[in-house]
Amino acid sequence: MIDVAEAAGQPRPLVRYFIGNRADMVNALIDRLLERGEAKFRLMSEGGSAGQALDIVLDQIFADDTTNIVIMELWHLSLRDAALRERLGAIYRRVIFEVTALLGDDADPDAAFAAVSLAFGAAFFRHLGLAPQQRGSLRDAAHCLLTPNRILVAGA
Repeated sequence: MIDVAEAAGQPRPLVRYFIGNRADMVNALIDRLLERGEAKFRLMSEGGSAGQALDIVLDQIFADDTTNIVIMELWHLSLRDAALRERLGAIYRRVIFEVTALLGDDADPDAAFAAVSLAFGAAFFRHLGLAPQQRGSLRDAAHCLLTPNRILVAGA
């Protein structure tokens, strides 16, 4: 709370008055992340394409480095807090559900899981300074996961 108060340039008692304790602050942060994620999904309609799903997952949900750092910290906290772990799990179950719904009735939830996992891992690798050697290869691989009948041609 001291760090938050310093970063906000506010006295600690004022921050505590408006935010509450650490658990309240974490819950408020998660609520805000959920609101932002839901707003992104509302922009897309059901029955979209694999490309639209990838735009959301790769270019919006996991594209914000600040949000990714916050999520990394929340995951770290969740190792010791079962309630937080359940809440984070619910967030990602929702992302997978929304990607599956976006793809339509015959979409494979496991393919959506794999594509979200790939995007999640790539976001954290990016934080470590790791990136695919060829631009677009991550998107191509994720697209193959979401459209299993598509044949990947290098550079296509």
